[in-house]
Amino acid sequence: PGVTSGEGAVKTMVVEIVGTDLVDTYAATNTAPQAATIRRGSVIRRATLSVTTAFTSSGSATLDIGLWSKGLATEVVDDADGIDAAIAITAIDAIGDIINCDGALVAALVPVGRTADGDCVIAPSYNTAAFTAGRASLTIEYIEPAYSSSVAA
Repeated sequence: PGVTSGEGAVKTMVVEIVGTDLVDTYAATNTAPQAATIRRGSVIRRATLSVTTAFTSSGSATLDIGLWSKGLATEVVDDADGIDAAIAITAIDAIGDIINCDGALVAALVPVGRTADGDCVIAPSYNTAAFTAGRASLTIEYIEPAYSSSVAA
């Protein structure tokens, strides 16, 4: 995953999502040690999923993209589908498919880490059935807070 700075406090993060690596229910053990984080209190302006390898499944798989805390004594879910919920396999089954994510945390002025009370990582998961193939780039544009404290968020 990479994070670049944009205009002012705007940051852009790009995360690769691999269908065969996804789990049904995300947990702290699914977070790679090197996973990029979005600071607590950040606001997601937009998120776009771009398919680079068609997703397939032996069932009617759907994709959830949410956030999970990282770096806390007890890591917890922030919002399991806050970036996007139940993206149908038919929407991501061809190279070049683009999803403009519309979860509760996107363009809604709801701060990242509000529920988890900490910085967060991207937490994709599947529902209904596992994916047997698929790869996509998730681009998230967000604004970091000027400070991060329990009073601010």
